[in-house]
Amino acid sequence: MNSKVCWCGNQNLQEFSSDYSLCSQCGTLVLNQDLTLDEIRVKNDRDEFYSKKYWLSYQTDKHGYPDIRQRSRQDLPERCLYWLHTLMAYTLPPGKVLELGCAHGGSVALMKWAGFDALGLELSPWVVDFAHQTFDIPMLLGPVEDQKLETGSLDAVVMFDVIEHLPDPVATMSHVVSLLKEEGILIIQTPNYVEGYSYSEMLADNDSFLDQLKPQEHTFLFSHRSITDFLRNLGFDFLVFEPQFFKYDMFFVASRHPIARNTEEQISHNLLKRPSGRLILSLLDQSKTLNQLTQKYQESEQDRQERLRVIEQYSQKNSWLQSQLDNSVESLNQSQVQLEQTRSELAQSQVQLEQTRSELAQSQAQLEQSRSELAQSQAQLEQSRSELAQSQAQLEQSRSELAQSQAQLEQTRGELAQSQGQLEQTRGELAQKTVNLEEACRQVQDFQQSQRQQLQEELARTEQALEETKQEITAMKTSKFLKLKAIFS
Repeated sequence: MNSKVCWCGNQNLQEFSSDYSLCSQCGTLVLNQDLTLDEIRVKNDRDEFYSKKYWLSYQTDKHGYPDIRQRSRQDLPERCLYWLHTLMAYTLPPGKVLELGCAHGGSVALMKWAGFDALGLELSPWVVDFAHQTFDIPMLLGPVEDQKLETGSLDAVVMFDVIEHLPDPVATMSHVVSLLKEEGILIIQTPNYVEGYSYSEMLADNDSFLDQLKPQEHTFLFSHRSITDFLRNLGFDFLVFEPQFFKYDMFFVASRHPIARNTEEQISHNLLKRPSGRLILSLLDQSKTLNQLTQKYQESEQDRQERLRVIEQYSQKNSWLQSQLDNSVESLNQSQVQLEQTRSELAQSQVQLEQTRSELAQSQAQLEQSRSELAQSQAQLEQSRSELAQSQAQLEQSRSELAQSQAQLEQTRGELAQSQGQLEQTRGELAQKTVNLEEACRQVQDFQQSQRQQLQEELARTEQALEETKQEITAMKTSKFLKLKAIFS
């Protein structure tokens, strides 16, 4: 994990190349090396990075750029005039404009000639003096944070290939926007990192953006998304992207408020107010004509390239057709040899054909016989199928009856099992009743015997009493009392 922090505050950066990491949160390429504002200051113009040698030898030796003296002539009719035209499309003279990192100062000079109150800023005393002497323009020396500029005093701040060099872009740009009026604008050109484009893919494509991976210079390389988020964090919610001068750059105007574009008539009317403005207008006209000629040349060159491509295609096609023709002639010769051979084989084939026809006639006779036998077999097969169908029907009926019988058998088995259970229960009850009956009989016999004995005893007593009664009666019959009773009765 890289210890470097992106401008957005994200510390979890992904490896991109040996010198840069990628912020997956905002889409910015972040230099792995830490740089500070003090490190980019130029004190003696000899040892510091952005000192005199940077403008005279480093850019030429390292990147193959023209030195600053050549650029002070070459840049005026090209990028400087293009930047000025873009500036006037969104704000008109006599507004106050500051260009940060103005190099030789040619762009500032064009702005002043157009009528702007323009001044430039650079870090090197030598390049500040060079710009002042070359174009007679006011110049500031050192970081913008060190300048005594009034807050809210500027109509525009322009930065061409500068923001990617800032060690702390949030702090520096926060100070820059504080110098702008409420309706002030920023115009920025900076390398454009295309999100999703990996370092290995750039190497494979030999992409021009590889030249912008400058670990001694470029600290933050923004994408469209990240620069939009960056400026919105500063309160600049409105961005208009203009066509970039170089294909690897992005070029845009930013504002706190909706952005309105000036017409060409408004720009021309403003420039005609001053003599130097007429010179600028003439340069713009010539630039427009040159651009039109360049466009026509590019279109013509594109058409020429297209025609050349078509000619090459036809040439390749003609070579291919000639090759095909040669191959076809050779194939034709081979075909003629094969034709003669085929004719011989055809004669042999005709003899074989006659023989085959004879064999075919025999085969057809055999086929007719086979067909007749097949018809008989089919009839027998149909009869067998009919008998089989009847047998299957009977079998199905038998299966159905068998299933019913099995069901009844299962029911009978269930009832028999139930009956056996009831029988066992009845046998048990009967055995119990038998025991109970035997016990009752025994009790009855005992009772009868006891009653018989009691009756016999009672009968004996009765017979004895009867005998005694008989004796008494007999005695009474013989007694006097009875006699007297009989007399008196």
